[in-house]
Amino acid sequence: MKKENILLTPLFMRLFIPFGVGYFLSVFLGSANATMAPILITEFALSPADLGFMSSVYLIFFGLAQFPLGVFLDRYGARVTLAPMLLFAVAGALLFAAAEGFAALVLSRALIGIGLAGSLMAAFKAYASWLTADKLPLVYSVQSLMGGIGGMFATRPVAIAFDIFGWRHVFVMLAVISFCSASLVWFVVPKDTVRRDEKRGSFWKLLGKMFCFFADRRFWLVAPLVTAAQSVMFAYLYLWVGPWMLDVAGMDIGEAGMYMMLAFGGAALGYFGNGILAGWFKRKGWLSWEQLYLLSGVTLTAVLAAIMFMNGRGAAPLWGAVMFLSTMTMISFPIMRTMYAEDEVGRVLSLLNFTIFLFSFIVQWFIGVVLDLYPVSGGRFSPAGYRSSLAVVVIFNLASCIWYYYGMKKESSR
Repeated sequence: MKKENILLTPLFMRLFIPFGVGYFLSVFLGSANATMAPILITEFALSPADLGFMSSVYLIFFGLAQFPLGVFLDRYGARVTLAPMLLFAVAGALLFAAAEGFAALVLSRALIGIGLAGSLMAAFKAYASWLTADKLPLVYSVQSLMGGIGGMFATRPVAIAFDIFGWRHVFVMLAVISFCSASLVWFVVPKDTVRRDEKRGSFWKLLGKMFCFFADRRFWLVAPLVTAAQSVMFAYLYLWVGPWMLDVAGMDIGEAGMYMMLAFGGAALGYFGNGILAGWFKRKGWLSWEQLYLLSGVTLTAVLAAIMFMNGRGAAPLWGAVMFLSTMTMISFPIMRTMYAEDEVGRVLSLLNFTIFLFSFIVQWFIGVVLDLYPVSGGRFSPAGYRSSLAVVVIFNLASCIWYYYGMKKESSR
């Protein structure tokens, strides 16, 4: 296939449409809580820690599902793995719509997390199986863009839908859309081609090999930086950026929704741009993938530090830059892809995804725990609490950049 025509080929469309819809839903359902936070706090009388835990349950179950997911992707392929998983999201969305208490909210978020856990990794596995390696940065960017668009729809547009239909009815609609997504994956995606030796490998044997990647220096060279950066995106975009706009910037819900859309717009641009810019910089001889990866992490840390010190309304536009830079670190997935064999890709990328979501769960919950240490005034959480938690996030990101810098120096000297 000619390079310039890859996005217009029938094969690409058969992959992109089903997986694109799935990843749209993954980010949309994951981040809708940032918009819903005032509704959930009022209706269910949630504390900051309750809100942080309930929302982050999505992240931890999303992360835990990466272990069987990685094995299934390598053993059975993307189509057979993802379509049944999406049915968990259908059940979770219906339970969320019917929830009457905190326990039901938590369980529904767990089901949604499991159901959508394979949306991006299944797409990456399918693209790696059907397309040549030189196409992957661009294709991964286009796929990831759908997540950014899903996040944008989870801001002001979903708030309008809540006003018109009510949030419970909206989640019933989302359950129907999730079922349609599963159908698209099953009936539209080409049937998976899986090597015979992979099929003969037992589940537990493949899972054991997956855990072995935890001891691989290649994995830990790349993983910390993207883990720190993506933890920022998931912790804030999926929950805390909305309350930050209300409590620190002092905005009303309508204005906060517009700034949240700006933040998600930054994420969408970063999702789409990381592969395109990586390829362009490399062709020009300006930056390698690895150098762009490090530059994105360093710049992200600097912008987060600026928000921490400003800690007010003037910092609100900077969240768009934060989300752009955090998603630029998605170039780590093509970088990791080049380090491993094709029959290892599903497991190693899923393991990387698990690491990202585990730390995202910890960071999202941690912010709520810190906010609980400060007084709540007039229904608003303390700006000082946001600053304290963000200081820890900045340190985490700075440490990851230093780790990668010295790790690359050591690799280049081998």
